[in-house]
Amino acid sequence: MGLYKTDDGGQAFISAADAQRRNLVLAYFPTATEAEQAGTAASTRKGRISALPGKLRSEVPTGQISWIVGNKHVGEDDSELAGDIAERAKRAGATNADLIAQMVAYALACHRANQALVIHFQL
Repeated sequence: MGLYKTDDGGQAFISAADAQRRNLVLAYFPTATEAEQAGTAASTRKGRISALPGKLRSEVPTGQISWIVGNKHVGEDDSELAGDIAERAKRAGATNADLIAQMVAYALACHRANQALVIHFQL
C-alpha cells in the first residue's frame, strides 16, 4: 500500500494495482515530517506510518529546479511555486504525471531548505 493522490485532490492509501488501474500518482513530499503528517491524516487504521525517502528519477533536472527556486522569494506560497514548476515542466515537454510530481516535490524541498536558511541566519 502506498499513499496516492486521489481524483478528488485528496490522499488515500491504495494498493499499487488499484492505483495503476485508476492511473493515480504517488504522493511525494518535500520533507519526511510532512509525509508522516499526511500519512497519519490519511490512515484509517490509526497505526504508525512509515515515510521512506524516494529516489528521484534521473529525468528530474535538480540543478535547474534548485536555481529557479533559489531565485524566488522564500515567502512565496507553496501552491504558487508548485504551479509554476508544474507549468514549466509541461512547457518543457514533460507529460508523465509521476515525473511532474517528483519535480514539484523536489522544488518544495529546495524551498524548505531556503526557508530554513533564512530562519537560521535571521535574514
